[in-house]
Amino acid sequence: MAYINPDKLKELKDKGILSEEDFLEHKKNLAFRILHNHKEASARSGVLYILLAFFLGTLGLHNFYAGYFWRGLFQLLLTLFSWAFMFIPLLFVAFWVFLELLFVNKSANGKAFRGNGKLILLLRFIAVLWLGIAFSYSKMFYEIDYEGEGDVEEAEML
Repeated sequence: MAYINPDKLKELKDKGILSEEDFLEHKKNLAFRILHNHKEASARSGVLYILLAFFLGTLGLHNFYAGYFWRGLFQLLLTLFSWAFMFIPLLFVAFWVFLELLFVNKSANGKAFRGNGKLILLLRFIAVLWLGIAFSYSKMFYEIDYEGEGDVEEAEML
């Protein structure tokens, strides 16, 4: 017999149905099953991991979600205190998060992310595309700001 309730075991012992030795044996087995019958964590969603990394990555939330507590905490602390170091750590964390977004495929317990593999690949491609577009636009605006300055000064002199 496998009992799942310690109160039921005690009740059976008090009624004399179980002897003291049987009671202790069942109690020991019950305690062992309770302690070792933890269910393993289910696989985490790869889509949610990528979305968290893309939108809230510098805060480390994607790593907390996947079970990488210390990695997420380090990213969070670097982000929060980056102002004290002229935001250079924030650039490092952003690059780090981008690499995680592309290459991390498992949670901390070693289970592969669940979800549609093609959708995960598409989201990673969109992230790379977005980053490329963002950099190309930032370079374009940077060049526009400095190209027209000299013309204005020459026109004022005439």
